[in-house]
Amino acid sequence: MIIPVLAIFFVLLSIFLLLLSTSIALTVFIGGILVVIVFFHPYWGLLLYLAMTYLRPQEFIPALRAQPLMLILAGLILGTLIVHNSLSRKQFVALNLRQGIFMIIFFALIPISQLQRLYLTGAKDAFNSFLPVFLLFFMIINLITNFNQLKKAFYLLLFMTVFLAANGILQYYRGIDIAGQTMFQGRIRWIGIFEDPNDLGLTILAFTPFALLSMLQKGSSLVKRSLWLVVFLILLYALYLTNSRGTFIGLLVVIVFYLSKKWGPVKGLACGAVLALIMLIAGPSRFAEISTDEASASGRIDAWATGLNLLKWRPILGIGYGDFTEHHPLTAHNSVVLCMAELGLVGLFVWLLLFVSSFEEMQLAERKASGTGFAFYAQAMQLSLLGFFSAAFFLSRTYNEVCYIIIGLCTLLSLFARKEFGYSFLFLSRRTAVRTAIFALGLIVAIKILIMI
Repeated sequence: MIIPVLAIFFVLLSIFLLLLSTSIALTVFIGGILVVIVFFHPYWGLLLYLAMTYLRPQEFIPALRAQPLMLILAGLILGTLIVHNSLSRKQFVALNLRQGIFMIIFFALIPISQLQRLYLTGAKDAFNSFLPVFLLFFMIINLITNFNQLKKAFYLLLFMTVFLAANGILQYYRGIDIAGQTMFQGRIRWIGIFEDPNDLGLTILAFTPFALLSMLQKGSSLVKRSLWLVVFLILLYALYLTNSRGTFIGLLVVIVFYLSKKWGPVKGLACGAVLALIMLIAGPSRFAEISTDEASASGRIDAWATGLNLLKWRPILGIGYGDFTEHHPLTAHNSVVLCMAELGLVGLFVWLLLFVSSFEEMQLAERKASGTGFAFYAQAMQLSLLGFFSAAFFLSRTYNEVCYIIIGLCTLLSLFARKEFGYSFLFLSRRTAVRTAIFALGLIVAIKILIMI
């Protein structure tokens, strides 16, 4: 009974406001309906928030510019979540999941990295900077409550990804896209957090494996496979137009890992070598320029060397979140270097734990749920994690929103698979901790070797 009463109230209020201003009346009407929907169905509020994170209408629609829509919507969703959990005496899911705990620790390390220097303003700015990313992760793992909702979120994110890819293709052929954005040095891009072509490429790469596996899925009809082929080609062509070397390396890792699982490591690596050669010949123009003598590559090497020196200087908690460019004119161009330089070995270990634990859980879910939809999604998320991390190794995307969307989806998929198939694992096993430590050490050694080459 409350829903229609509130709806009627906002309709009457909007009619009254029409006498004053059409825009105000429309804003109140839409806002009122939104409040009603989010309050009674906060999951739909999350889907709207995810869609707006990708579409970013507040940045190109004149009437919405300079309006804190995302902040208002996040506040509304979180307020609703708190009310619902209080009434039902339900605990927040983040406290029951190891990625949730790791994320809370990682978030805490960000202001602490500034507090260690007694820099209170820096700690406050660091906290405020990463807060939206943390809230996005927190909303995802708390508002998606079953596997069907998770699948809807997957398809929404895939649809948003295809939209960005198609818009980029439109931008390439028209010179301008629907938001009025133009290309950057012949490379397609979007707006806001996707304004850098590398960010757009990384975002498209994150859900390209889902289209790839759907296209190759056994038992699918010819029509479905054909449709998924079209989707895959749109994403692949858009990746090409971003001219991002990092994302193409990530794509290569995805394909090699998939083929290695399907045909074995020897054939998979052989096919990967052939694909790498094809990319050098026919891939993006910047891909063929990979060389230590090339200006961009030389700048990356210098940044990596600076990152290692900063790690030696402050090995535990780093130099402080967001402070890398105070010690080097360019960003790190490497998410691992950026993390270890700004947050130290502690921050790097916790950040890598998010990836390692999620990847292990996806492998376990694929085995336990073999032959089911859970296994399909688990395989897709393994490829997404590998692709994103491989590309991020050549880009400074430690704090990127898409990274934590992927980890959030992995966290929930593992949770629902455990409930469905009745298995469990330790919160933090010795093997996972040792793997993560060895992984971190291996990455640091690899970076050192690449600098010396």
